Amino acid sequence: MVSMVFPAAAPRTSGCAVRALVPTCARGLAASIVFATATLAQTPAAPTYANDIAPLIHRACANCHRPGQPAPFPLLTYDDVFKKRAQLVEVTQQRLMPPWPITHGEFRGDRRLTTAEIELLQRWVDSGAPRGDAAQEPAPPTFASGWQLGEPDLVVRMPIALPVPASGPDLVRNFVIPIPVERLRYVDAVEIRPGNRAVHHAVLGVDGARTSRRLDEADPEPGFASMTLGGAVPPDGHFLGWTPGKSVQRAAAGTAWRLLPGCDFVLQLHVVPTGKAETVQAEIGLWFTDVATTTTFVGIAMFDDRIDIAAGERDHVQRDHLVLPVPVTLHALYPHAHRICRTMRATATPPNGAERVLFAIERWDFDWQDDYVCRQPIELPAGTRIAFEYHFDNSEQNPDNPNRPPQRVRFGQASADEMATLTLSVSLAPGQSRLPLDRGIVDRELEKVPEAWNVWLRKGRIERELGKHDSAAMAIARARELAPQQVDVWLEAALLAETRGRLDDATVEYRRVLERDAGNGLASLQLGSLIARRGEHAAALAHFERALAAMPNSPIAHNNVATANFALDRLDVAERHYRRALELEPDYFGPLLNLGRVLVRAGRGGEAKPLLQKALALRPGDAAATNELNRLPR
Repeated sequence: MVSMVFPAAAPRTSGCAVRALVPTCARGLAASIVFATATLAQTPAAPTYANDIAPLIHRACANCHRPGQPAPFPLLTYDDVFKKRAQLVEVTQQRLMPPWPITHGEFRGDRRLTTAEIELLQRWVDSGAPRGDAAQEPAPPTFASGWQLGEPDLVVRMPIALPVPASGPDLVRNFVIPIPVERLRYVDAVEIRPGNRAVHHAVLGVDGARTSRRLDEADPEPGFASMTLGGAVPPDGHFLGWTPGKSVQRAAAGTAWRLLPGCDFVLQLHVVPTGKAETVQAEIGLWFTDVATTTTFVGIAMFDDRIDIAAGERDHVQRDHLVLPVPVTLHALYPHAHRICRTMRATATPPNGAERVLFAIERWDFDWQDDYVCRQPIELPAGTRIAFEYHFDNSEQNPDNPNRPPQRVRFGQASADEMATLTLSVSLAPGQSRLPLDRGIVDRELEKVPEAWNVWLRKGRIERELGKHDSAAMAIARARELAPQQVDVWLEAALLAETRGRLDDATVEYRRVLERDAGNGLASLQLGSLIARRGEHAAALAHFERALAAMPNSPIAHNNVATANFALDRLDVAERHYRRALELEPDYFGPLLNLGRVLVRAGRGGEAKPLLQKALALRPGDAAATNELNRLPR
């Protein structure tokens, strides 16, 4: 029977040698022995923790599964892993861990295990989880006890701690954090340190107008409650945030984001009670670079807020699209939804081209949301149609549905509500104005939310800056009709009147703004400029000083205060404010030229010369800078 199963012809060379030495009747048995020996020799040895599993666990798991991190248990040693071996097989085969929801798309920091690695872990457990030679085990990884990139150039922290109760619902709170910088800085990297395992994830934005302070003041609790960041936005289109295991990376040369004085961070924390009372007071570390920003990103916010999902509905779909009016390069994306979203998908279809999947998530998990940086930037030509499609399951079959029984779910900012957004971080070709892209974005938004006064206001600003004054006037009129009491609408009307050369109308409009909002710095600045044109420098100075009080770190405000004082022959005051403007913005042409003029008038031509030369380098051939240089002694 054995020779029938393994015929004599099967063995290789070694079998031939054996057959020459044994009787014919024994050849089948001999062949089977040789075949079995060869088969056993080809069977891989059982994996061991020391040689096979420890490197995998250290790379993919230990960063979160260690003391001080949000993971509920450590995975640093053989004993740690052995205790959780069955659970590790289950969650890796289900692709729940390591957390990386993206199923299509190539992004930096991909934490997924390969199919071969998952099978290796299964074979190790099936083999009894042998340890192997403990002497050969790699040492558990060590992690920096401090900041990932070394000591930051600047560290800021929440001004007030957030108490987290031992139990209860998740909390989402936003905290305004002043940023103490005295001049323009280029931010190379950011690290958020939550400082407490109760923090599930964090999102960070920059508020240049400091409007979020009003929301903070109006909320009696620490910070303010909102799923948005108040007046904060991603700086220069950069997504800033923290999730467990997130690594900190420096920006590519020339892509650091710009931080101006007078800005605030707004830090949004999603906090989960841990079973005991906690206190959260997060820190933010900043690393600066001297390499100036040459490439800025533009954020494209796609959304569908027409969300109304009936209780029990198993497959509700939300969609949005945008046709790009100009070519862009996609660098990163940030998808967002809440609890009952199940799948996500976004595509890009160029004109006369094939559809490309930008990203896909087959199992969305609100608790593991993140932003994703493209491994290689993606070029998208003008006319490309970007579209997303999100599916929601509001039935009892959805294990992530927080409502039992299911409840009707609508659009809203609370985590019990739903959202469907996709934010893209793109760059434009050098020299390409962003205004055509902004116009395409705002026009698409008005198709979805035609009654949104703030979108009409953005439309008015964009049309004004494009020189389309009649279109701007129509948009501003619509914004004023929808929100007649909004000061920003009146301010945009004043800016349009000034742009059109209707200076008397602009003066009236600026005064109306200041009647409603006496502390409006931009209105004071512009009104002062109109008055200065008439040669009324003392009256203009009063408005400039009010603008400076509202915007103490504005280079333009310092420049205008200086120019009014220069006109009034107050050279020492003018010099002080011109120098401050240049501290804030070193390549500001006006203060360079005019500080040079002040120094020439003060008889300090030697100090003036390098300033005037730099001004001329910024604007080659400028007549004013050339004339001032020519007046200096040779």
